[in-house]
Amino acid sequence: MAGYWKLLLHVGWVALVLSSASISSVAADGGAVQLRQLVRDVVNNELRANEDDHSHWMYRQRDVEPDKNVVQECVETKDGQICRVLERDGHVLSEQEQQQESAHIQQLIGDPSQLKKKQRQHQDDDHKAAEMIRMLPDGFLYEYDGEEGPNIRLRFQPNPNFDPPSREAMVFHCMAGTMLIDRQAKRLAEMNGKLVRNVDFGWGLLGRLAKGGTFQVRRRDVGEGHWQNTLVDVHIRGKALFFKTINADQHEVDDNFQRVPNNLTLSQGASMLQLPNLQAAKAGQ
Repeated sequence: MAGYWKLLLHVGWVALVLSSASISSVAADGGAVQLRQLVRDVVNNELRANEDDHSHWMYRQRDVEPDKNVVQECVETKDGQICRVLERDGHVLSEQEQQQESAHIQQLIGDPSQLKKKQRQHQDDDHKAAEMIRMLPDGFLYEYDGEEGPNIRLRFQPNPNFDPPSREAMVFHCMAGTMLIDRQAKRLAEMNGKLVRNVDFGWGLLGRLAKGGTFQVRRRDVGEGHWQNTLVDVHIRGKALFFKTINADQHEVDDNFQRVPNNLTLSQGASMLQLPNLQAAKAGQ
């Protein structure tokens, strides 16, 4: 379930980029049709732009979930992403644990099949995410809600006349909330949403997600016009088949982004994750 919820949270974060001039004119005349067309045009532009950005990055991540609390350094390579855990449950790894991390990374280099499997899963997730991004213009109703600093604020709510094409889309379609759009860059800076009704699967026999679940995503340009999530926070409750409780809790913060070569190999990425290199980078910040 963790991968499923992460997919939902990353859906559409690169979409809904609106120009201030267009929003102002729509706000003035209340043209819902014009706003929907604007969203449709921008979503198409964003999907094309997302395909063109193949840059790779190194960054630090804190990931807190019910069964995990780690700080790790991650680097993207042409063969997949590898990470090195630096802290676990609030404590720096012991010398023995550091050696285990080093051994794990060397194992990945020697047998990268696990990374290739994750890459295939990532590609499948990207495909599903693109499908949901395409539903945004018709799946939601939008309202201009003023400005906040350099950002334009919009409110969104489900379009009652829209029929979600998949289970993932059904959950996403039950969200309502606000979003902040960077006026100058025309990118999404923040999105806050809440499940406005229960989501039933198989008339509630297969599962139910409880009304009131929340998510928050913050994004920023980390360099060279490349936008990344810097915060993902989700709290969703429900019941699955046979009354199994669903606890989708995740708090992820990413920072310290650095551009790395696009042709970086696994071995080169692993070298960048050596502890002396990480400590030196941290001390120089």
